[in-house]
Amino acid sequence: MPGSLYIVATPIGNLNDLSSRVKATFEKVDLILAEDTRVTIKLLNHLGVKKRMISCHEFNEKSRLGIITEFGQLNQSVALVSDAGTPLISDPGNDIVHQAINCSMNIVPIPGPNAGLLALIASGLPCDRFVFEGFLPSKTNLLKARLAQLESEERTIILYEAPHRLLKTLKALSEVFGDRDICLARELTKIHEEFVRGKVSKIISELSNAKLLGEYVIVIGGNNEDRSSLSPNKSEVENAIKEMLEDGATIKTIVQTITEKYKVKRSEIYQLALAHKKPINLSKTHKFT
Repeated sequence: MPGSLYIVATPIGNLNDLSSRVKATFEKVDLILAEDTRVTIKLLNHLGVKKRMISCHEFNEKSRLGIITEFGQLNQSVALVSDAGTPLISDPGNDIVHQAINCSMNIVPIPGPNAGLLALIASGLPCDRFVFEGFLPSKTNLLKARLAQLESEERTIILYEAPHRLLKTLKALSEVFGDRDICLARELTKIHEEFVRGKVSKIISELSNAKLLGEYVIVIGGNNEDRSSLSPNKSEVENAIKEMLEDGATIKTIVQTITEKYKVKRSEIYQLALAHKKPINLSKTHKFT
């Protein structure tokens, strides 16, 4: 009979969220695959459980697949845990689960906290339909390109962001999405748990001089604007974009102006404006010697 893989969600801050089922699972498994053993040992000590652990993170996950095969063949059980929250959700573990399935192991999810879902239900934004995007690219051009793909999404959007990139992401969000309703959640389940709700422009203003600490969840209201495709007026729209670029208008100003005038999708205008923006000719710039 094949072994079992337990996918164990752990607290994201408040240890009172630990369930008796988590403790029972740790006690009965033969091995714990932990994203960081130094973090998980604190949890085990809190529970009074001693168990063999091996690290399993994004840089060594593939090298741990043989362990899953071995334990599956021996009819032994393994618990997979991340540093906090539900494994695989913006955390490693996907390859481990696939390998366990290929080895015909029993897959047993043990429920627990998830920062994205907690932020969503407290955001005040629609929860009936949503999409989780996790961390977006850190490079500005890739970040804006990904946001442009999401701009027309009608469902509520959930993102994760680090404190040192938060303002950069919010400014890109404002440029691509416009002044959308959002909610920022930080330090979830902890003493300093905080929710900031409002238009993205208002929140950028409030946070510009603030000391940003802790991981953030950004919950963004979906696009409910009644906008049409620009296809019928594409030539006219493109000419308007070119004229504004020649006059020195910023991408943000162009998107705001054109979308309001022609009642078309922001994402399409944003992509067109980027396409028509002329790159800097380095051969004509001054060289410093």
